[in-house]
Amino acid sequence: MGERARELLILIVGDVIIFILSLWITLLVRYLAIPEVALLEAHIGPFLILSAVWLFIFYIAGLYDKHTVFLKNLLFSRILNTQVVNIIFAAVLFMIIPFGIAPKTNLVIYLIISIILITFWRLKIYNYFSPKQKHRAILIADGKEAIELVDEINNNDRYNYSFVRIIDSEAATKAENFKQKLLKLIEKENIGIIVANPKGSHMEAIMPSLFEQAFLNFKFTFLDFYKVYEDTFDKVPLSALHYDWFIQYVSQSKSLFYDFTKRSLDLIGGFILLTVLGLALPFIYIIMRFTKDNGPMFIAQDRIGQRNTPVLVYKIRTMSENRSASATWTTEDKQQGNVVTPIGHWLRKLSIDEFPQCINIIKGEMSLIGPRNDIKGLGDRLAEEIPYYNIRNFVKPGITGWAQTHQHYMGNNISPQSMDESRERLAYDLYYVKNRSLLLDVEVALRTFKTLLSRFGIVIKLPK
Repeated sequence: MGERARELLILIVGDVIIFILSLWITLLVRYLAIPEVALLEAHIGPFLILSAVWLFIFYIAGLYDKHTVFLKNLLFSRILNTQVVNIIFAAVLFMIIPFGIAPKTNLVIYLIISIILITFWRLKIYNYFSPKQKHRAILIADGKEAIELVDEINNNDRYNYSFVRIIDSEAATKAENFKQKLLKLIEKENIGIIVANPKGSHMEAIMPSLFEQAFLNFKFTFLDFYKVYEDTFDKVPLSALHYDWFIQYVSQSKSLFYDFTKRSLDLIGGFILLTVLGLALPFIYIIMRFTKDNGPMFIAQDRIGQRNTPVLVYKIRTMSENRSASATWTTEDKQQGNVVTPIGHWLRKLSIDEFPQCINIIKGEMSLIGPRNDIKGLGDRLAEEIPYYNIRNFVKPGITGWAQTHQHYMGNNISPQSMDESRERLAYDLYYVKNRSLLLDVEVALRTFKTLLSRFGIVIKLPK
């Protein structure tokens, strides 16, 4: 079983046990007695149904994401917010389905107990299931991505190895007889794993020896740095981008079945969005006028489509001015007096301003899921600054995508606002271009729902 599958299994089994234990303690506290079999039987069925719903909500909330250091820092707030949502779902479910019990008080008690137990389980007990044996590893790579990988691996107990040495290209190139020194270091430090960029110029001479030691003599495990980075962060390291990368990983069509199914789902989703848009427009128009926003309801933007073809996209206006050819980010617009309108603030958070793009989806110019397309002016600016940037336009752009559901932007922004954030988005977009599939599209759809909920949570704060 792979490390990721093992982690998921432990988390799911542990969560189910905590749900059942929380119910038992809830009944104990509620009735001040050891729960009798009949009482447990009356509650166990409904609460098992709730547990299945709650596991799904846990997934949407990101509680089954990879336990990176970043996620661990957000774990308690996610558990708190998710359990509040779970209890609301439970209350609605008990009103709709005649379970035969009326657990209003029980739900309140259960909320408190489950939050305490799940937090303790996730933050404390789960650590005991982390790999106990830590293999000593060497990283032969350099740059920002190498530092990012070391920080993640060495500061997170979910991995079964840690880096004890980092060798950059400068040190490897300057070292005399680098191959012999490296082999001696591996033996001296009892190295079990080597993570290296096999395409580095200093690696060509030593790769035969390393492969012989790794695959014939089984002295250690050899891992490709780019593959390890991608598996760890779910994004492509931009330092891997060379012509051979695109030849190897980027294909025009994944399969006829994938293309046909994706197009069918786009059409279904496009017409659903069109229906929702038609119902919402009268209310949006009234609120705009009520807030003294007398500007146009829609704006048209020249955006970059698949294979860099121009696409005319309509959006509901969310800013005070229409700068449809802008080469600036939202933060730069604000500095020039172009601000987000009151209703625009909400439309952006709920992504309703993007719904008119359902027309582009129905026409086949866009997809529900894919890299977000840039306004032409901004896209041209980014393409000049970031190598291979336009490769993200290899597939149809989407209303939502892998980057939108993974990247964490500064402040309350919901899109990149700098070159660094745009490079980060490119890394996620290329991961989607490389690995796109129906399963990945489903995951993006579920994560999008979670992202929308989290944006809504930015506005509605829980009481402290």
